[in-house]
Order: sequence, then C-alpha cells, then structure tokens
Amino acid sequence: MSLGEYDMNETDFSPLEKAIAKKIDQTKSKATQPGYLRQLVAKLHLRIEAALARGCEYDDLAKSIAESGVKISAATLKQYHTEYRRQLEKEVGDNSDSSDSTLPPAVPVPATRKPEVAIKDANTQPAAVLPKIKQEAAERLFSNK
Repeated sequence: MSLGEYDMNETDFSPLEKAIAKKIDQTKSKATQPGYLRQLVAKLHLRIEAALARGCEYDDLAKSIAESGVKISAATLKQYHTEYRRQLEKEVGDNSDSSDSTLPPAVPVPATRKPEVAIKDANTQPAAVLPKIKQEAAERLFSNK
C-alpha cells in the first residue's frame, strides 16, 4: 500500500474525519504561539542558572533546546533569561521591602558555599528559600497574564 492510496480528497472524509482534520489544521505549533519561548525560559530558569554556573554558555543551551525541536537563538535565550532573572530579583526585592512580609529574616550563609553564591544570597534571603521565592514569583507573573 503506497502513501498515495491514503491521500484522500476531503470530500471522502466522514464528518468526524473532517472535524479532526479541521482541528489539526488549526493547531498551532507551541513554539510559534506568542509568549511560548518566554514561558519556556521562565520554566527552565533554575536549570539554566545551574547550567551557567557549571560553565555552560547560552550557545550550548540554545543548541540543546533546539535539539528538542524548539528553535531559539543564543541571543534570544540570553535576553529572555536575563529579563526573567531581573523580574524575579525585583519581585524578591519588593517582597523584602514590605512591612507585612511573611518571609523569614536573612540569615548568614555558611562559609562552605561558593563566594559568589553566598554574596548574592546573603543580601536577600537564605539560599534554601530563594528557589521557592523565585517559583512563587514566576507563578504570580504568569497567573496575571
């Protein structure tokens, strides 16, 4: 049986097949939906941060994402990641300035941590609290849109 034998004229379709064909035709690729790449970068934020900390570059990360079928350039990945990071830092800063904040006070980071992590985290919240704060901020950011 050749492929051409399955190539039917739409008039040969049953009502159900026509409905399915219409749905398939209307389905957008997620990568082309507005905002999808930004949402993807936001969801992968912590993994991107970890990869960068391990010495990976945005070029490497963009290639890995592209291998999964989502086209993104290193420049776009870097832009979206940087914007998202700034948004989270702003929200964390806004939360720490509020007088009714339920976040615990900052505690010193143990000396066993890497210096760049200790400096960054000690100014805001304990290192163990930051991923949760970032996740909550991400959820608030996308729930409003």
